[in-house]
Amino acid sequence: MRKSKRVAGIFLASWIALEASAQEPSRTLVLSLEDALRIASGESEDIWVAEAGVMRAVGGERIVRSQLFPQLSASAQYTRTLRSQFDDIDFGGGGGGEEVDLPFGRENQYTLGLDLRQLLFDGGQVFAQRRAAEARRRSAEIEVGSALAQTLLDVTRAYFDAQLSDRLITIAETSLQQTEEILRQTEVARRVGDKSEFELLRARVARDNQLPVLIRRRTARSEAYLQLKQLLNIPPEDELTLTTGVEEEVPRFVTAAEVSPDERAPVRQAAENVSANEAQLAETRSQRLPTVSLSSRYAPVAFPEDGVPDPDDFQEDWAVSVSLSVPILTWGRLRGNEQVARGNLDEARARLVQTREAAALDARLAANDLADARATLEASLSTADEARRAYSIAQVRFREGIASQIELADSRLLLEQAEVNRAEALRDLQVARARLALLEDLPIGQGGGGVIPSFQEPQVPTQSIPQNPTVTASSPGGPIQ
Repeated sequence: MRKSKRVAGIFLASWIALEASAQEPSRTLVLSLEDALRIASGESEDIWVAEAGVMRAVGGERIVRSQLFPQLSASAQYTRTLRSQFDDIDFGGGGGGEEVDLPFGRENQYTLGLDLRQLLFDGGQVFAQRRAAEARRRSAEIEVGSALAQTLLDVTRAYFDAQLSDRLITIAETSLQQTEEILRQTEVARRVGDKSEFELLRARVARDNQLPVLIRRRTARSEAYLQLKQLLNIPPEDELTLTTGVEEEVPRFVTAAEVSPDERAPVRQAAENVSANEAQLAETRSQRLPTVSLSSRYAPVAFPEDGVPDPDDFQEDWAVSVSLSVPILTWGRLRGNEQVARGNLDEARARLVQTREAAALDARLAANDLADARATLEASLSTADEARRAYSIAQVRFREGIASQIELADSRLLLEQAEVNRAEALRDLQVARARLALLEDLPIGQGGGGVIPSFQEPQVPTQSIPQNPTVTASSPGGPIQ
């Protein structure tokens, strides 16, 4: 008796120490699922990254488009000549002794410049680059919607994981109370000689084994809430009160998205990638054509004697030119560029077909997951009611001395497993609904097929009911005797 109390005291002391070491919450936030989704929509780093990608793509599109318009730049240059090759040359004075004023080797030189360049013809390279840039920009915009959908699904999963952890703690606490009641009844029966020492020891072990289960449930709850806080950028020390239960219907996810594979975000992105590669192939082909450009330079020059020029000191220098460039011998460079572009295009087309097929399968798996979650919930509801009724009967039989302690323990295990299955089925149904409602914008692989498993605690074996009543059984949170 003293040993079992000592074991219970150790577990309770460990949990109290763990709670005492935690920082006191600075505030308590009452949070519904809709509030959490609204916060996540503005606080998700993944969405910020996707929006930065849109900005980068828009900038690239603007850079390409600028090549179609005249490019004008201004320049100014000052040159101080320290020693010139013309210093020792006598240019003569024309026989009259006058010094010849030539611009060679002057100490001060000022040069102003305006440079204008206009592309006249490049075989369509800029237009092809522009089409590729537009395709990349549209793909980046699709990525923003995909990041938002993924964030909403992650928050929904984390929210109901936290709610499930609360429910599992309640189940564990109820099981602990039941084992304590069995122990109390067994102790009373032992004192009057109705129970053996073996049954008393078994009742104590069953009660003691529920303590680590409860501790693990509480640790898992803490981890689930920390994950939710991380997604919402809420300080870890804050306390959350979740108001949307796992039984409630979420209006946002009531209507399931019915989309064709071509409407899925990954398929649309793959199609934009094909468009971009088609434009790049057109660009490489146009590199074989001549390039014609117009340029003009206006560059006044001044050579002042005192170092600071006057407006009248500047001499105008203005030229206009038209240039033609034709590739003649490139030693296979243009052919190699075209082969690379064609290879990229073939790969993009193959990936589009592959993504479309995966999207079709993903949608079917998502629908199957929802149907499976509904069927599991319906089965678990009736099972939980029957298990609760069976345990009540077993309690009466045990008090009357008709049933053994093993029979009562088995009934309790069945009831605990049924309650856990019901809680997990509710959580899975909520996540399956959210996943199907967001399916259009979700990445491939988040649409079904068991990709997102139900809430699991670390290192916890699945419960199995013993075929032989004398064999130890294990619960969802650990061994139960």
